Amino acid sequence: MPQTSGTSTAAEAVRAIADAVRREDLREASALADRALAQGLAHPVFFSVRAMWLEREGREDDALTAYEQARARWPNDSGILNGIGLCLTRLLRLEEAIESFDAAIAIAPNNGATHQRRATALGLAGRALEAEEASRRALELQPDNVDALASLAATAARRSEFAAAKNLAARALEVDPGNATAHVALALADLARDQFAAVEHRLAPLADDAGLSLHGRSVIHALLGDALDGQHRYGEAFAAYAEANAANRKLHAPRFRGHPGAVDQVERLVAYMDASPAERWCASPAVRVRQGARTHAFLLGFHRSGTTLLEQALESHPGIATLDERDFLGEASERYLTSVSGLDRLASAGDAELDRIRAAYWQNVCAADVEVAGNLFVDKLPFNTIKLPLIAKLFPDAKVLFAIRDPRDVVLSCFRRQFDVDIVKYEFLDLPSTARLYDRTMRLGEICREKLPLAFFEHRYEDFVGDFDGRANAVCAFLGVPWNASMRDFPATAHKSDIRSPSADQVRRGLYGEGVGRWRHYRTGIRPVLSLLQPWIARFDYPKQ
Repeated sequence: MPQTSGTSTAAEAVRAIADAVRREDLREASALADRALAQGLAHPVFFSVRAMWLEREGREDDALTAYEQARARWPNDSGILNGIGLCLTRLLRLEEAIESFDAAIAIAPNNGATHQRRATALGLAGRALEAEEASRRALELQPDNVDALASLAATAARRSEFAAAKNLAARALEVDPGNATAHVALALADLARDQFAAVEHRLAPLADDAGLSLHGRSVIHALLGDALDGQHRYGEAFAAYAEANAANRKLHAPRFRGHPGAVDQVERLVAYMDASPAERWCASPAVRVRQGARTHAFLLGFHRSGTTLLEQALESHPGIATLDERDFLGEASERYLTSVSGLDRLASAGDAELDRIRAAYWQNVCAADVEVAGNLFVDKLPFNTIKLPLIAKLFPDAKVLFAIRDPRDVVLSCFRRQFDVDIVKYEFLDLPSTARLYDRTMRLGEICREKLPLAFFEHRYEDFVGDFDGRANAVCAFLGVPWNASMRDFPATAHKSDIRSPSADQVRRGLYGEGVGRWRHYRTGIRPVLSLLQPWIARFDYPKQ
């Protein structure tokens, strides 16, 4: 316990504050803390309670300031560090939150609650495996930690480990019958068995809970949408997806406020490449360095276009190595693709400069434990379509598999599915923004196809589902590898893979045609964006109706 001044009086203030907190009267507790501070008393509880009241009032930034003031005086107080971490988590400053929880754990390593709070921040940051490990550590230290139990239950359910999910969720609900995450885990298990009415019955009461966090609201309404979709109540389902996205958009809006959106960024690339002469993008033939890979391909297109299905089929081929949704071109993209001056530098870059970027790319690929030596290597990240100018400069002899799916199904699926939110996925939380991003990305793809020295192959999702062997043969022929029957075993490959796409569960079930033409059920909901998508519907030769 840190030293205090005026110990007896401070102790009396702490007791009075504790009594107010027990009565759940944070307003009174905060007033008592302010009074104590005004008297010149010092104790971390005074700052913490004031911060808690500011949090209750939705003033997260002010609460963080109060915690930081306390930390300046008591830098080794794990409670204060926990408070800072919680504030930062709610502000979605996740890496800072994780650092604060790490500091708290260094001081008090056996506090299970801190480990679980760290797990929550890790999960929101998309670091799922680390989050699971942190939850397991929390449960070791605190076997009745309801949040750890519920979190692990949801993780198990997402892996289709439903017996474990139900056991963990039941233990959580014994402690807290209203725990939303535990109910989500059970709902996921019910969804896997097509128990749609049961999911609706379980989650509908939670959806109306005013105390539900924005993240919780988003998850629950998205699952309700799936339950309503399964009951063919498509209008209600669309409304539930819209509610989920509205909550998620509100949650993440502070992260992206003041930054150019993904649509604007792609629009600038479209304008630049449209005006740029094709000869600026020719590259020296002396750059065919593949770090031992026989050939090199990129699997691009747009999210929800069937890229995960194709990638897992390719991964099942003994002569092909794939990389699923790891961005090893991010740093170079930031340098060259985010401004006109950067694009000019890229267009005129010499071999020495490009060689450095290539070397860094292959070093990162190898560090990801991808066995590229002697294999065809396929780098799959759909939205790397916007990096085609960079890809052409670095790897002019690479091949491009360009995934195509009915634009209406693509945009609808992006709107319906839950993603880890970044600057691109933030656009998916609004239907018109999703359609605009799709339109501009496809336009950039068309321009790059015309101007860049890359070999393109259009891979149509619907054809792949309808004639797997035939289309897999065509893909292999384009890539220069022989067809192999092991590609049919992609569900088994998917079960062993750490797939980062929301398509993971679908791909693990094998070939499925449920997603073909699904937009027709949601015709009313997507009507506002159909005119924007129509040119691409025609370009890719999909039926109008």
